[in-house]
Amino acid sequence: MPRKTISLPEDLADFVDENHINLSRFVQDKLRELSESENSDEDLSDDEAKEIAQKLEDLGYLN
Repeated sequence: MPRKTISLPEDLADFVDENHINLSRFVQDKLRELSESENSDEDLSDDEAKEIAQKLEDLGYLN
């Protein structure tokens, strides 16, 4: 399985460490949820794609 690198702001990194969160599993589960959502049968509109990208960026998954 190819590896991807993400950057987290320090406060989120601390939260992940303090709560013993398996970040890899968490991200995989969230991406799986997105791929299986009702939009999986349809192409995402530009607005929907931007909204998802903004949510990921707000969570610190995108630089």
